[in-house]
Amino acid sequence: MSRKRRVSDDEILARMDALMRKKHLFLRKHLSREDMAREVLTNRTYITRALKGRGLNFSQFVNAYRAQYAIELMLSEKYKDTPPEDIAEMSGFSHVDTMNRYIKKSAGCGACAMREKVFGPDGN
Repeated sequence: MSRKRRVSDDEILARMDALMRKKHLFLRKHLSREDMAREVLTNRTYITRALKGRGLNFSQFVNAYRAQYAIELMLSEKYKDTPPEDIAEMSGFSHVDTMNRYIKKSAGCGACAMREKVFGPDGN
């Protein structure tokens, strides 16, 4: 009788990272651990354990990808005049305040300050 091999936390996190990058799962506003578990072919308990081992919960994990995506949008010429509320929506955030908090955590400054550094105070 064969036993199923237990997938390591590192393997689970690598699969999650690949899915986030390839499928942009973070853009789903209501992405759940259950959704991720189905995609990664594991269960939500293993997802939680793997993230906890890195000092993260599921929301923190997902919002970090959303913040990075929001930064990319805000710093692109195409979206430089797009209001932060719209960037938050496009990035999968439910609230602009959450986006700003994660951007500040990631980039060291808020969304508007970051844009101003790149495009100047008048946006040019």
